[in-house]
Amino acid sequence: MGRMGSVPAHRQYRDLRALALQGDEKAVHQLRKLARTAETHARVGELRKRERRAWQEVRRAASALRDHDVTGPLIQQALRTMDVPEEEVQAFAQAWSARRVKLLGELILPERVPRLPEAPGRKRWERFLAVEAARVQVTVPPRDGRVRAEEWHDWRKALKRYRAVLELRQRSPEALVTLLNLLGESQDAQTLLELAGREPLLAAYRPGLVRAAQLQRRLARQAAWQQWGSLAEELP
Repeated sequence: MGRMGSVPAHRQYRDLRALALQGDEKAVHQLRKLARTAETHARVGELRKRERRAWQEVRRAASALRDHDVTGPLIQQALRTMDVPEEEVQAFAQAWSARRVKLLGELILPERVPRLPEAPGRKRWERFLAVEAARVQVTVPPRDGRVRAEEWHDWRKALKRYRAVLELRQRSPEALVTLLNLLGESQDAQTLLELAGREPLLAAYRPGLVRAAQLQRRLARQAAWQQWGSLAEELP
């Protein structure tokens, strides 16, 4: 388990850290993914809490910049859908890029992270997998049509934790990957909705952005429910 792919996680981190601090968008994304997966590996492998916390700090540090990178294109796409003049879209894009420079300047990443423990035995893995599957089941949002952003977020987190444990020993089924992608689209829509409500740069476009985000969120959640129906029985 100390190896994630062909290169140990702590070595992957070293290379990604250097690129991320230079502003590489792809590296920031990969760094957050690496840290999230490493957190799960460390927990299942019973790494000491202090060492697990180091990976958690990496994930949190990369998250603000990664969220900024994801939401910029979402907002631009929504503005174009609303037929906002291209010069206004480009003006927003420039302002968003300027904000990224500030966030990058605030990015602090530890120089080193701990090595991950060796792979757990099958019985230990199965026990952890069962715990995560149960967590997924109890966090499934109610199907009453109400907007419960936090509950959908918790369900997605539970599914991602389940996937991380599952992939310690086997590949995820396509149904799970598809569900997580749909929940990602729903989360993107939720983020756009929240930004439209608080971001001064978007004040002039707020009503249209809110409508677009609500529609996107509803469609993504409907598709996620449908996908969950084909996956629920496969969980242990």
